Amino acid sequence: MNSKSVSLKNITKEFTDDQGNKVKAVNDVNLTIEKGEFATLLGPSGCGKTTTLRMIAGFEELSYGDIYFGEQNVKDVAANKRDCTMVFQSYALFPHMSVYENIIYGLKIKKLSDSELDKRVEPVIEIMNLDVHRDKMPNQLSGGQQQRVALARALVMEPSVLLFDEPLSNLDAKLRVTMRDEIRRVQQKVGITAIYVTHDQSEAMSLSDKIVVMNEGRIEQIGSAMEIYQRPTSKFISDFIGSANFLPSKVSQVDSNQLKVIYSNNELLVSQKNAKEFKVGQQVEVVIRPESIHVSDEGDFEGKVVKSAFMGQTQEYELEFNGTILQAVVSNPSGGKIYAEGEKVAISFAQSSLHVVPSA
Repeated sequence: MNSKSVSLKNITKEFTDDQGNKVKAVNDVNLTIEKGEFATLLGPSGCGKTTTLRMIAGFEELSYGDIYFGEQNVKDVAANKRDCTMVFQSYALFPHMSVYENIIYGLKIKKLSDSELDKRVEPVIEIMNLDVHRDKMPNQLSGGQQQRVALARALVMEPSVLLFDEPLSNLDAKLRVTMRDEIRRVQQKVGITAIYVTHDQSEAMSLSDKIVVMNEGRIEQIGSAMEIYQRPTSKFISDFIGSANFLPSKVSQVDSNQLKVIYSNNELLVSQKNAKEFKVGQQVEVVIRPESIHVSDEGDFEGKVVKSAFMGQTQEYELEFNGTILQAVVSNPSGGKIYAEGEKVAISFAQSSLHVVPSA
């Protein structure tokens, strides 16, 4: 497929609320998605991610800014003329048409010949594993199969850009995992540029080459799943992506790649590439992921078990540590000691597992 890059240049979308005030649903967003890349717009409800996707698709007009597919500015190009297709939350299949008829519907409108139809459709049916279902009606298919038909219908149009608007939200949890793997497999096989919208962090992390975290109409951070999880740039991202503990602290020393902070009379050393962005005396939050906390009989700090829950693959603790409650997760608990509620324990964490963000 002839994939194209997508570039957003200062795009803004303003609405007028019931009181007549202008509200910016998307505020001065700049973003480049490379050719063949899978990018996910991730954020809570109302953050502007869906509005951004709809502007890319041409369903919403921009208040300001430009959108490029490759070298072409598509700002003033009608939605049906843009070289992109959208896969929606609802499958939007025609109930009176077979799987095959649903898939070729868009091509029929283009009045392609039967030979050209077969040339386009057969490879997609094979990729999506729909051959045995081609003559079935939508009501004979499972939710996952219907979603595969919707994706096949989008792919046969051979767009340069494929857009997804929370396509798995109507599926149960187990099927969502299966389908997100299927979407990623197909996207990589055909090499198409994909932009995916979701509020589900696990979806974003498993699918994406690039995650774009949005909040209140702006981009908060762009990076790989690992970068955003391990090195968030704000307390919001730390809290939104995965689970996180926060220790309110003060910076006492700044070196080139290292910070020294004080938390409740405890001195913590933090390795951090952007250490120079912080100042001595600044109020910060030390971010610690639950799986990075080591619970044992001997360690750096003393804590107390407030809650202890065996979850099979993990043992989950709530630990009181100098007035702060920490969430801790220990993998494979059957291989070690399990601590009960009320027990005193030693708490430690590797310097490399700590991360500092500005106080909100």
